[in-house]
Amino acid sequence: MSIEVTTTDDAERWNELLTDTPRATGFHHAAALSVLERHTGATCHRLVGYKGEEPVGVFPVFTTRKGPVTVAVSPPPNVKLPYLGPRMLDRQQLKRRRAEKRNRRFVDACLEWLEAEHDPDYTSIRTTPGYDDVRPFLWQEYDATLRYTYVVDIDREPDELLSAFSTDARKNVTDEYDVNYELAEGDADDIDLIVEQVRERHAEQDESFELGSDLVRDLYESLPEGVIRPYVCRIDGEFTGGFVNVEFGGRGICWIGGAKPSVDLPVNDLLDWAYITDARERGVESYDLAGANNPRIARFKAKFAPELVPYYALEAGSRTMTTLTKLYGSLRG
Repeated sequence: MSIEVTTTDDAERWNELLTDTPRATGFHHAAALSVLERHTGATCHRLVGYKGEEPVGVFPVFTTRKGPVTVAVSPPPNVKLPYLGPRMLDRQQLKRRRAEKRNRRFVDACLEWLEAEHDPDYTSIRTTPGYDDVRPFLWQEYDATLRYTYVVDIDREPDELLSAFSTDARKNVTDEYDVNYELAEGDADDIDLIVEQVRERHAEQDESFELGSDLVRDLYESLPEGVIRPYVCRIDGEFTGGFVNVEFGGRGICWIGGAKPSVDLPVNDLLDWAYITDARERGVESYDLAGANNPRIARFKAKFAPELVPYYALEAGSRTMTTLTKLYGSLRG
């Protein structure tokens, strides 16, 4: 039986499907997709694949026009989302042959829908970790680039976690410091401070940072409580550093922040450990540290003994369009 793809504007139904979708992220939530749509100006299509009446997969994809060019992206550009893309539902254990056939038919149906409805000149997709079979895209002449992230298994006792850390990471999070500092979960106002600190850090390195704190605040206020979690460090009551994490489906993602402050305190190590210990108590099982694709950041992240986990950046379009995106990066995330 073939797979039929439809779009749904029913947020409740979409979110219900996510509960059967392993490794869906907080960015897949209907409220997050609506926020991204508002702030990027792109149109979000919540694609759902059905085999008869049985839902088999979900795929949020955004379309927009850049002059005469139609673009399809998942996630949308310039919002610093690490990944989005399709996810298969897991309502039954399928043998490999059936699972592969279902994945291929779902992807083919989604791409056929996209071609028929929007005929994009360029398409960019970044899959979530755990979505490993991207061959249906390759068979449709997509280019694939292997990417990586770091994921820490935090479903362990604190002592076991600490013993796996490097010596300096373990020392940094357990030492006592002659500094009056506080680590705590923050609020919407702290989001502004975190985003601005990251923007300033990028400016110091002559790099652009287009993500606005208004989008992050909107996500904080629109998503269910606890999905967007800012964590901050204060010294003598003054903001020193922080990051914004995304927590959904038993997994945490380090999203924004971690700019190195000019203080004699391992702020980022302490913040990561504070989040890990809190998240464990909430039943979170894994923590995506990100940063594995940047040599400088990877050296810092690797000391937490994470697993190196792959995901994929997929592109399709004319050679001219692909070259332009590599030169200007305006259509990528």
